[in-house]
Amino acid sequence: MSDRPTIVEVPPRFRVVTGPWDAEADERTIVLGPSHAFGDGRHESTRMCLQALAAFAPRGGFRLLDVGSGTGILSIAAAKLGGEAIGVDIDAAAIAISAENARRSAVEARVRFATTWPDGSFDIVVANILRDVLTELAPLIAARLAPLGTLILSGLVSTDVPEIVARYAPHLAGRRPEIFERGAWRTLVWRLADRRGP
Repeated sequence: MSDRPTIVEVPPRFRVVTGPWDAEADERTIVLGPSHAFGDGRHESTRMCLQALAAFAPRGGFRLLDVGSGTGILSIAAAKLGGEAIGVDIDAAAIAISAENARRSAVEARVRFATTWPDGSFDIVVANILRDVLTELAPLIAARLAPLGTLILSGLVSTDVPEIVARYAPHLAGRRPEIFERGAWRTLVWRLADRRGP
């Protein structure tokens, strides 16, 4: 275990620090403790999700649902942008880790984590998980998205995209996503407020 933190810059908005960090967690710094949970800012899919949040989150208050929250990095990012977030993960150990990371990042009052799905709808739903899980959870994910909300799906490679677009289309009035690329990885973003037609 290194006694030096790993720092990952995710322009334009975030810096992710993993490991010992004595400085104050400012409005752009996400502080994570060491863990085996997924999401430390180094993977392309995580970075694209962070950049999508920075670009597309509403200015002002919003509610975010983070499906498969892992370390809690995306929920914490939402709180740094002025939102409130609920992270859901099937791994109880990840829930404990993410709650501690929210405390380290000084956003624990704006974020909570659970192993069960919340009720209600959300302005943003983000899921950075594997294709098979995104396919299986499509009805649940779409049902939590507000009518003019933003859906961010990642953890995909190019060959996954047609299947995911086809799976979600019936739940999103046939709308098509914007597709973002980083290396082999793809992130899909549906911005329903900006795209009123198919």
